[in-house]
Amino acid sequence: MADMNPLYDPKTDNLPIDPAVQSMINAPLKDDSGFSDEDQALLNLLMQKVEDGTINLYQPGSLLNTTVYESLPSDAKGKADQNALILLGKIREIVNLLKISPDPTYQLKNLVASLNDTKKRLEANGDLFVI
Repeated sequence: MADMNPLYDPKTDNLPIDPAVQSMINAPLKDDSGFSDEDQALLNLLMQKVEDGTINLYQPGSLLNTTVYESLPSDAKGKADQNALILLGKIREIVNLLKISPDPTYQLKNLVASLNDTKKRLEANGDLFVI
């Protein structure tokens, strides 16, 4: 018992949280500055391709531009496959965050910016992805 945190109070353990406080905690942090023009364009294109079925959120191959992909050597194809899986995970997170709140949040902005940066880095030698 001597190792217990002196600030721990067992009487407050597992007390119910007020619903107003819980809803405030669960609300995403909005960022009023909005997206950059480049990130907004990518987000619009991304959502359009997800909604029209061009991008299947559970099929990484749907993210690849097949004409460019087929022209790659086998080691580059492997890297493209791995990165398509990573990018698709980010895209799923973006879609899920937009379902929660259509407003730009810090998390959503960071995911879109990260997706955009990764896409640019990977497409330095060609338009490998459909986004």
